[in-house]
Amino acid sequence: MTDHNTDTEAADDRLTIRRTFDAPRERVYRAFTEPEEVERWFGPRSMTGEVHALEPEPGGAYSVSMLDEENRYDVEGEFLEVVENERLVHTWEPGRVTIEFRDVDEGCEVVLTHEGLPDGESVDDHADGWANALENLAGVL
Repeated sequence: MTDHNTDTEAADDRLTIRRTFDAPRERVYRAFTEPEEVERWFGPRSMTGEVHALEPEPGGAYSVSMLDEENRYDVEGEFLEVVENERLVHTWEPGRVTIEFRDVDEGCEVVLTHEGLPDGESVDDHADGWANALENLAGVL
């Protein structure tokens, strides 16, 4: 499937990426909420994802590692809000990530907002990481 549009907005500690996928909203949502799906795309560039926990319900945990031959980055947190096929909100210490799924003529628009980035971590690095992960997702869909 193809990517139709990607738009990134960045501020000091807030990043918003909009991307349209040529896939139904339910399919894109499933790619964010099923462990075997997340492992296929989550991580920048050539990193692979390894899901340790993924409980998409309010109060549910998630724990994912991003791996390559030299590095391992672990991300874990808690789902704060889950509206099936519409919205996911989870912590990403010290901030949070909101993912919205919207029907558009071309398929599904994902609006991902990452706010409260840790001190010392670049918004540009996170923008690059998310953009790469979403590119991987486009290849999976």
